[in-house]
Amino acid sequence: MRDANAWWQRVDGPKLVAEFSVKEPRAPIMQSWGMKVGFVFDPSGVLWHLAETPF
Repeated sequence: MRDANAWWQRVDGPKLVAEFSVKEPRAPIMQSWGMKVGFVFDPSGVLWHLAETPF
């Protein structure tokens, strides 16, 4: 992913929680290893990491 913040602007966390009974998604933040990462849970409980790759 090239722009984690742009992705986050399209996420409607409350709608995802209400519609799919999932945990609240987490906004992208810079991690200690140098990538910006956001988190989304899918309906089966799998945690997806969405990462902005450094250039």
